[in-house]
Amino acid sequence: VAAMEVELTDLQPVLKKKTGEVEELIKVLDRESAEAAVTKEKCAQDEAAAKEEADKTNEMKMSCEADLAEALPALESAVSALKSLTKGDITEMKAMKNPPKGVKLTMEGVCIMMDIKPEKVQAEDGKGKVDDYWKPSTKLLGDPNFMQKLLDYDKDNIDPKIITKIKNYTANPDFQPSVIEKQSKAATGLVKWVRAMEVYDRVAKVVEPKRIALKQAEDDLKVMMEGLAEKQAA
Repeated sequence: VAAMEVELTDLQPVLKKKTGEVEELIKVLDRESAEAAVTKEKCAQDEAAAKEEADKTNEMKMSCEADLAEALPALESAVSALKSLTKGDITEMKAMKNPPKGVKLTMEGVCIMMDIKPEKVQAEDGKGKVDDYWKPSTKLLGDPNFMQKLLDYDKDNIDPKIITKIKNYTANPDFQPSVIEKQSKAATGLVKWVRAMEVYDRVAKVVEPKRIALKQAEDDLKVMMEGLAEKQAA
């Protein structure tokens, strides 16, 4: 018994030390557990923020696509109509001595888009002079590069003054492909082109700021997702 008492007495410092080490280990584990909980919560918050940002970015993208859905079909239809025209179609229209109203109206629109000035001619009632686009139109139709100029038209930088003028034509019910096609195949393709340029310009003015904002949002989201991935991997 005496020997056991001695052993127990000798063990007390060791036990005390071990107990202290265990208590310290528990404190460390508690601290690490708390830190892990904070990190987990922060990751969860970052995940929620990233999802919200991703949703906003997707909405912006869908908005851009919805706006473009108005312009692109009109543009594609106009380009297709232009490409379907032959030199014969253009020559036939150019040779018209007394062109139908719709053909003259169409060429007025084309001249305005090409920034070609009208000639001043005597009014039918003999009172003063009026703008006449037919002579300038025949010159334009005689240009061997006429069709290519339309296809290469700088639709992203149309002069606002031209757009202001052409809106008076696109708002005219007689300036519709369904009306013009009854008078001339070539003029139908050209009226589609004029209308498509006006639509594209109108949509582009709305879409461009959205595109810029979308690009910034996508860049911000990329940085956010990279940061989140690093935290999750830690």
